[in-house]
Amino acid sequence: MDLNLHATKYRRCIKLSYYLTRKAMVRSLLISQGIITLFVIINLFVPPEYHGIIMTLYFIVFMSVFFVSTIRQQRKGSDVKEIVTGKKILVIKQEEVTELQSKDLELVKELKPLLKASGVSMLSMVIVLAWFFVVYPTYIQHYFNTTSSGVFGQVLKLLALYEVPVAISFIIQMVSRRLVKKYVNVLRSAEVYTTGIIGVPGFALKFPIQGYAVRVCPSRKFIDFAKSEGNMEILFRIYINDTEKLVDIISRYGRIRVDRIA
Repeated sequence: MDLNLHATKYRRCIKLSYYLTRKAMVRSLLISQGIITLFVIINLFVPPEYHGIIMTLYFIVFMSVFFVSTIRQQRKGSDVKEIVTGKKILVIKQEEVTELQSKDLELVKELKPLLKASGVSMLSMVIVLAWFFVVYPTYIQHYFNTTSSGVFGQVLKLLALYEVPVAISFIIQMVSRRLVKKYVNVLRSAEVYTTGIIGVPGFALKFPIQGYAVRVCPSRKFIDFAKSEGNMEILFRIYINDTEKLVDIISRYGRIRVDRIA
């Protein structure tokens, strides 16, 4: 297989496999519970003939929240605003990153676990879709209609409808976390200031550097910014031809030792 096509395949897969930190998972669960509460209340006050429309609307909202929480992670804008107040001293363009990344044979091996995690995440969407439009209407809804009555029965029915997809997604996210021990996030481009580094997508790191270990691999032409999240090591990687120049900048302004790896 052509190396460029192979690397492109795994770059696309990494976008689908997003590692949720514990804080992000808790935030996602709280948002989900808020949405469920809202839709339960809506269903209680609208005529039954509109329940199908409400369920479809909930599915759209649920999947939108799922995509946002699992694909995008943007650092708070305050860090970026503070960093850009400094002097820009280096720009790493996407063309340079793409060229070096396509030549890195080891990167494909590093991204394979992320492909498996991506498959698990996609499976959750299929299961949720089946629950909403096949399993619940065919097997579950009839049971509640014949055994439950009144407001309490309606609430139980709605909670079953809406809570099961959240539980499925949460369980699958936990399984996905166990599949990946190292998450490599390759930055498509970066700008380096005297006050920090801004990378695309969603990376902002202020100088002096705290909470990260920095490593350089001259043979593969990249620098990693590594941090631990539970049992996971998260790497933000910058590919650059002149690694020594970036190492000097990080050592000087970031005030941190840059370790060398083979």
